[in-house]
Amino acid sequence: MFLINNLEYSDLLIFSVLLNIIMYWFLYQQKSRQSHSTKLFRWLIMSVIVVGVLEILSWIIAVSGNSALIPFHYISNMLFFSFNILPAAFGLLYLDYIIFLSIEKSRRKLFIYLIPVYLNIVFVICNVFFDGFLFSVDADNVYHRGIATYIGNTFAFLFAVVVVAGFFSNKHMITGRLTQSILIMTLLPVAGVVLQMLFYGLSLSIPAYTLAVFITFLLMERHELQKDPLTLLHSRTQMETRLQFKLKSQEPFTAIMIDVNDFKGINDVYGHTIGDQVLKDISRILLSNANYEDFVCRFGGDEFFVILESDKDIGHAFIKRIDQTLSDYSLRAPYTAGLSYGLVYVNRPGSYEVEELVLLTDQLMYKDKVNRRK
Repeated sequence: MFLINNLEYSDLLIFSVLLNIIMYWFLYQQKSRQSHSTKLFRWLIMSVIVVGVLEILSWIIAVSGNSALIPFHYISNMLFFSFNILPAAFGLLYLDYIIFLSIEKSRRKLFIYLIPVYLNIVFVICNVFFDGFLFSVDADNVYHRGIATYIGNTFAFLFAVVVVAGFFSNKHMITGRLTQSILIMTLLPVAGVVLQMLFYGLSLSIPAYTLAVFITFLLMERHELQKDPLTLLHSRTQMETRLQFKLKSQEPFTAIMIDVNDFKGINDVYGHTIGDQVLKDISRILLSNANYEDFVCRFGGDEFFVILESDKDIGHAFIKRIDQTLSDYSLRAPYTAGLSYGLVYVNRPGSYEVEELVLLTDQLMYKDKVNRRK
């Protein structure tokens, strides 16, 4: 049997690291690992693993009275403080991407989200010359916090508040599930860090990050394998399964087939990169105007399919909201984005088959497209 010093401070950290390793391995085995959101999520998990291992190491070699371990204790804390904000940086970067769905913006913002990490590295360097500024290890191999520890954590907290406020200033891009993920990924880690700062001996920051990552995994990433890789909407296969269920349930609902008007023209004039961004933006607009329980999928190409979970005929009100949001969106874009709709209020689900309902909405959508051209 092996004796690990300060195990009472490390057991929860060890469990958290193991759980993150399992999540990382699971995501790596999936085909969805090529999705940019899943790649960012794996970076987030890996950062939690690295910081967790460094904190475990710091506790294990913090043997009071063992002067031989002082250099290792000091170096382990230097490494820990250099990277302990990495999970927050990658968490914000992940949230930024799943909100705006822009790989280019995500890459450009990486430097910005790493600012608290750079500040901590500066503090670590300063601590070499001014021992105790960030932390110190005394002659008995006992660790003590410095004033810079509180400065760094306060700055990281304020930085996260500003970033999250920026997220919520784009309300039209945020849906219910995204709102939950943003709150979980920010509030849980903040609570863990605050408790760890207030009560010496508690190691709650990494477990709090792990819990936030696990819940976000359940909310966002476990469905990634079946989602459309470009828009992150549900796939056509998932839509057909959902329709089968709805038609058997005998509960009224609204089905809408949606097509982007003159999408080929946008691709021809502005290129396929802009065309892809249009599809992403329209996906977010559809999601932001739907309720949490509604179903939005990319049917194929520039076509989408929406299932509104309401026993009332609310389809026309939904379309009106979409058109108004698109009108505002087009004022900020060099092109005009418009949609055509095929709407069917299914008040008698048992009278339709899946293929029949999809064909009907498709026919009504093309009829609406002709009318809008006129």
